[in-house]
Amino acid sequence: MGHLSTIVTVFEDRLMQYAQESAKGISDAQFARLPQGSHGAIDTNHPAFIFGHLSVYPEMLMGLIGVEGATGMNSPDDFKTLFLHGNPCRDDPDGSIYPSKEVIMSHFFKTYKAGYAAIAEQTDDFLAQAMDKSENEFVSGFPSRGALSAFMLGAHPFLHIGQLSAWRRCMGLGPIF
Repeated sequence: MGHLSTIVTVFEDRLMQYAQESAKGISDAQFARLPQGSHGAIDTNHPAFIFGHLSVYPEMLMGLIGVEGATGMNSPDDFKTLFLHGNPCRDDPDGSIYPSKEVIMSHFFKTYKAGYAAIAEQTDDFLAQAMDKSENEFVSGFPSRGALSAFMLGAHPFLHIGQLSAWRRCMGLGPIF
């Protein structure tokens, strides 16, 4: 493992623990629900959307940085339809919109473990290479494959899982830690 891949993969254990702790105590019935305030549903992301959204990005990352043959990240088509950037988070009181907590959480853990494993195999030279910014507008803010990988496997999941702390409080579950 190179130095740059170590910088990215150092997040793995912390992320897995943070995800497990944040999902603790959330029932299947609550998992895809929006909290209710005095004026109706609070427009925030619920756990089903957060973990489903995050679970599709390791696969996308591999495509953006040019890693071929990485396994364990293929998302079901309905995940891409429901969870890609720009799709709304919807309240799902009867469980008819989103997959179950077990399905979403399993896919989340599987894709992140596979993503970290794929990055661990990359050389420093590969991860230091500049991104081709003409191919995808999203990558324009990232100077290298390693920088994009650090964001997608580090900052991005921590940002979204952090949203759960507020959601949990709105649902009466208390903070994550």
